[in-house]
Amino acid sequence: MKKAQSSIEVALLIGFMFLAFNVFLLVIAQRMVSVQEQKDRELIEDMSSVIENEISLAAGVEDGYSRTFQIPQTLKGINYSVKLINSSTMRTNYSELVLKYVNFTKSYETVKKLPKNVDGIIYKGENNIVKKSGIICLNICS
Repeated sequence: MKKAQSSIEVALLIGFMFLAFNVFLLVIAQRMVSVQEQKDRELIEDMSSVIENEISLAAGVEDGYSRTFQIPQTLKGINYSVKLINSSTMRTNYSELVLKYVNFTKSYETVKKLPKNVDGIIYKGENNIVKKSGIICLNICS
Protein backbone atom coordinates (compact mmCIF):
# COMPACT_ATOMS: atom_id res chain seq x y z
CA MET A 1 0.00 0.00 0.00
CA LYS A 2 2.85 2.41 0.81
CA LYS A 3 4.65 1.82 -2.51
CA ALA A 4 1.49 2.46 -4.54
CA GLN A 5 0.78 5.67 -2.65
CA SER A 6 4.35 6.92 -3.17
CA SER A 7 4.26 6.27 -6.90
CA ILE A 8 0.91 8.10 -7.22
CA GLU A 9 2.33 11.07 -5.29
CA VAL A 10 5.43 11.17 -7.52
CA ALA A 11 3.27 10.98 -10.66
CA LEU A 12 1.05 13.82 -9.38
CA LEU A 13 4.10 15.91 -8.50
CA ILE A 14 5.65 15.38 -11.95
CA GLY A 15 2.32 16.23 -13.61
CA PHE A 16 1.97 19.41 -11.56
CA MET A 17 5.54 20.49 -12.36
CA PHE A 18 4.98 19.80 -16.07
CA LEU A 19 1.80 21.92 -15.99
CA ALA A 20 3.56 24.77 -14.15
CA PHE A 21 6.46 24.67 -16.63
CA ASN A 22 4.08 24.87 -19.62
CA VAL A 23 2.20 27.82 -18.09
CA PHE A 24 5.54 29.57 -17.49
CA LEU A 25 6.60 29.01 -21.12
CA LEU A 26 3.24 30.30 -22.37
CA VAL A 27 3.58 33.51 -20.35
CA ILE A 28 7.14 34.07 -21.61
CA ALA A 29 6.08 33.49 -25.24
CA GLN A 30 3.17 35.95 -24.91
CA ARG A 31 5.49 38.57 -23.47
CA MET A 32 8.00 38.08 -26.30
CA VAL A 33 5.25 38.54 -28.91
CA SER A 34 4.04 41.68 -27.15
CA VAL A 35 7.54 43.18 -27.04
CA GLN A 36 8.09 42.43 -30.75
CA GLU A 37 4.77 44.05 -31.70
CA GLN A 38 5.75 47.15 -29.70
CA LYS A 39 9.10 47.33 -31.54
CA ASP A 40 7.30 47.05 -34.89
CA ARG A 41 4.96 49.89 -33.92
CA GLU A 42 7.90 52.05 -32.88
CA LEU A 43 9.59 51.41 -36.24
CA ILE A 44 6.54 52.55 -38.21
CA GLU A 45 6.05 55.57 -35.91
CA ASP A 46 9.70 56.55 -36.35
CA MET A 47 9.48 56.32 -40.14
CA SER A 48 6.31 58.44 -40.21
CA SER A 49 8.07 61.04 -38.05
CA VAL A 50 11.05 61.13 -40.44
CA ILE A 51 8.76 61.79 -43.42
CA GLU A 52 6.73 64.32 -41.44
CA ASN A 53 9.94 66.16 -40.49
CA GLU A 54 11.04 66.32 -44.15
CA ILE A 55 7.69 67.85 -45.12
CA SER A 56 7.74 70.26 -42.14
CA LEU A 57 11.21 71.38 -43.14
CA ALA A 58 10.01 72.13 -46.66
CA ALA A 59 6.95 73.96 -45.29
CA GLY A 60 9.13 76.27 -43.24
CA VAL A 61 11.45 77.48 -46.01
CA GLU A 62 11.17 79.75 -49.03
CA ASP A 63 9.96 78.75 -52.49
CA GLY A 64 12.62 77.04 -54.58
CA TYR A 65 13.55 74.54 -51.86
CA SER A 66 14.52 71.13 -53.22
CA ARG A 67 15.81 68.03 -51.50
CA THR A 68 16.10 64.29 -52.09
CA PHE A 69 15.58 61.82 -49.26
CA GLN A 70 15.40 58.05 -48.96
CA ILE A 71 12.69 55.82 -47.54
CA PRO A 72 13.70 52.18 -46.98
CA GLN A 73 11.95 49.34 -48.82
CA THR A 74 11.33 47.50 -45.53
CA LEU A 75 11.67 48.38 -41.87
CA LYS A 76 14.02 45.72 -40.50
CA GLY A 77 12.35 43.12 -42.70
CA ILE A 78 8.79 44.34 -42.14
CA ASN A 79 6.90 45.27 -45.30
CA TYR A 80 4.83 48.44 -45.08
CA SER A 81 2.93 50.86 -47.28
CA VAL A 82 3.17 54.63 -47.38
CA LYS A 83 0.46 56.90 -48.77
CA LEU A 84 -0.05 60.65 -49.01
CA ILE A 85 -3.63 61.90 -49.13
CA ASN A 86 -3.86 65.56 -50.09
CA SER A 87 -6.37 68.00 -48.65
CA SER A 88 -8.38 68.36 -51.86
CA THR A 89 -9.04 64.60 -51.95
CA MET A 90 -10.25 64.60 -48.33
CA ARG A 91 -11.88 68.05 -48.58
CA THR A 92 -10.21 69.20 -45.37
CA ASN A 93 -7.74 71.90 -44.42
CA TYR A 94 -4.92 69.38 -43.94
CA SER A 95 -3.25 66.54 -45.81
CA GLU A 96 -2.49 63.14 -44.28
CA LEU A 97 0.45 60.77 -44.29
CA VAL A 98 -0.59 57.14 -43.73
CA LEU A 99 1.91 54.37 -43.00
CA LYS A 100 0.62 50.83 -42.55
CA TYR A 101 2.19 47.45 -42.01
CA VAL A 102 0.76 43.98 -41.85
CA ASN A 103 2.70 41.39 -39.87
CA PHE A 104 1.08 37.95 -40.21
CA THR A 105 -2.31 38.43 -38.55
CA LYS A 106 -1.59 41.82 -36.95
CA SER A 107 -1.75 45.15 -38.72
CA TYR A 108 -0.87 48.62 -37.53
CA GLU A 109 -1.46 52.01 -39.08
CA THR A 110 -0.20 55.46 -38.18
CA VAL A 111 -1.61 58.72 -39.52
CA LYS A 112 0.12 62.11 -39.40
CA LYS A 113 -1.57 65.40 -40.22
CA LEU A 114 0.38 67.55 -42.66
CA PRO A 115 -0.08 71.10 -43.92
CA LYS A 116 -2.83 71.70 -46.48
CA ASN A 117 -0.44 72.58 -49.29
CA VAL A 118 1.23 69.13 -49.60
CA ASP A 119 0.69 67.17 -52.80
CA GLY A 120 2.25 64.29 -54.72
CA ILE A 121 3.15 60.65 -54.21
CA ILE A 122 5.61 59.13 -51.74
CA TYR A 123 7.63 56.14 -52.92
CA LYS A 124 9.76 53.64 -51.10
CA GLY A 125 13.30 54.49 -52.12
CA GLU A 126 14.32 57.90 -53.45
CA ASN A 127 11.91 60.82 -53.07
CA ASN A 128 12.24 64.40 -54.30
CA ILE A 129 10.58 67.18 -52.37
CA VAL A 130 10.21 70.65 -53.89
CA LYS A 131 8.49 73.80 -52.72
CA LYS A 132 7.20 76.07 -55.46
CA SER A 133 4.47 78.69 -55.36
CA GLY A 134 3.82 77.80 -51.72
CA ILE A 135 3.01 74.16 -52.56
CA ILE A 136 5.11 71.30 -51.25
CA CYS A 137 5.40 68.74 -54.03
CA LEU A 138 6.59 65.17 -53.49
CA ASN A 139 7.81 63.45 -56.67
CA ILE A 140 4.82 63.91 -59.03
CA CYS A 141 2.28 66.67 -58.43
CA SER A 142 -1.17 66.79 -59.95
